Amino acid sequence: MKILDTNLWVFGTLGTHDQAETLLDQIESGTVTSAINAYMLQEALEAFDRTPNLSATERDELKTVFFSRLVRMTGLIEAPSSRDASSSLLETRRSATQTHLIATILEIQPKDVPILVLAAKHSEREPTILTNDEDFAELNPSEHNLPTISIEHVE
Repeated sequence: MKILDTNLWVFGTLGTHDQAETLLDQIESGTVTSAINAYMLQEALEAFDRTPNLSATERDELKTVFFSRLVRMTGLIEAPSSRDASSSLLETRRSATQTHLIATILEIQPKDVPILVLAAKHSEREPTILTNDEDFAELNPSEHNLPTISIEHVE
């Protein structure tokens, strides 16, 4: 199982990262299993809103493409509905005391905690988190009693 960090979902959808595009194709075809949570979904939507050189209409179309593709992904074993995502969810998760505690203990950014928690939820599948964040990729989950989770840096 591969858990993609939000940037890879965004870059793959935008077509700006070859490996991310390939991973999304593999998840869509079911050759790779993955999961995405409401936090990551909202983070992706906000990233699309910050994408330069796109009109409001183009951003809306991009979000529609993103949601439509999620629905078609046969390898996606967990995905929230669009109702599950909201801006307040994103800020609540980032500012929650528990999130900050976990981030402090593991020496990662609070934004990465929900991704790690999603991987832990699927630990029986021995997930690998794929991230383009070098700092997050330095985390060794097995050093924190999470031996079934691994993290790989994607250039």
